Amino acid sequence: MSGPLLHLVRTAVAPAALRIFAAHQGVLDDDLGYALHLALRRRFGAAAPQPWRLMPGRDGGPDMLLGYSHDKDALRAADPRADARPERPPDWEADWRADDDAESALAAIFPHPFETKAMPRSFAEGAAYGFTLRMRPVVRYGPRAAAARSAADRQGGHERDAFLAALEQRDLAGGSEANDPLDREPVYQAWLERRMSSAARLSAFRLVAHRRIRTVRSIPPDAASRRRPGFAGPETVVDGVLTIADPAAFIALLGRGVGRHGAFGFGMLLLRPAGR
Repeated sequence: MSGPLLHLVRTAVAPAALRIFAAHQGVLDDDLGYALHLALRRRFGAAAPQPWRLMPGRDGGPDMLLGYSHDKDALRAADPRADARPERPPDWEADWRADDDAESALAAIFPHPFETKAMPRSFAEGAAYGFTLRMRPVVRYGPRAAAARSAADRQGGHERDAFLAALEQRDLAGGSEANDPLDREPVYQAWLERRMSSAARLSAFRLVAHRRIRTVRSIPPDAASRRRPGFAGPETVVDGVLTIADPAAFIALLGRGVGRHGAFGFGMLLLRPAGR
């Protein structure tokens, strides 16, 4: 298979420094996804990894940013401390959230250079992998549909939680919870299967965690507007087992991420051996 080789990358993120940066920019929200997106772009430019996921630190250690890079050399060149990269290769079998041992606010957020590991150039059709995924399972409405929903006093605007949208469709069709109950897990599984399309099939799926969070997606233009609440949406963590159906499509899926909001910490498929 031709094309750039995808790399799995990681670096430590100092949570206190990130929160200070977010407060200074006026983008504090529930998951700091926009703040980290902003810090990555300002620090590494177009070479910043995407999609990515922020993993919580343990025992007071730094959080760990995992991501996929389409150009590891550009990412390295964008890091002013690239020459400080340790010569010994990183231990990729170690716990990715383990503790790792700043001239500016951005340097304080990212205290160490990125470590990188090449992903396979291709995956075998029929190969099975365990996965974990932080996703934002939403359905989108076009301008006309959004306007019609607003006129009908329906919630959601241009984007709505896929489960709430399914409930609404059921109720509009004359169903009810009594005769047609819906659960989040199968709704989110169906959502993920549609996003995977021909790339992979799910053989196991589990809803691990779900909550509604408030997020921001832009820098407020003035101090007064910093009091705006942003907007709410789902944060859903799932895991399971997938089987590769189309290797080329699967590589493309890894590189672009699953669903929307990949620039803000959603949609990164993290793989593991199927038996683990």
